[in-house]
Amino acid sequence: MDKVAVLSISMAMIGGIGWFFFGNKDDEQKQEKSSSKTEKLELNISGMHCAGCVAGIEATLKATEGVLTASVNLATSKGVFEYDPSKISKDQIIQKIKELGYDASEDLQNFEKKS
Repeated sequence: MDKVAVLSISMAMIGGIGWFFFGNKDDEQKQEKSSSKTEKLELNISGMHCAGCVAGIEATLKATEGVLTASVNLATSKGVFEYDPSKISKDQIIQKIKELGYDASEDLQNFEKKS
């Protein structure tokens, strides 16, 4: 019985590792599907308190059609988003972040951190 349990756990771990390295192709497929030129948007984002806030913003925007990549940094309160302007606008990205309960602005100079 112990051998069966060890074998089951080992197979589950191997499957998880395989998925991590080879199964996460969604970002690459999103970039290939994009037919027009992409743009990069850098935003100041305030109201984040933890890594969970960062993960929530990144996951929501990555799941949004037209957003190809989303990278948010808690320490600098900045987010960088690559998107297809034929599918989503800058204002829609900012609005999506605001719907999550954070403030976002393109004004990188005069931005007050509210963390």
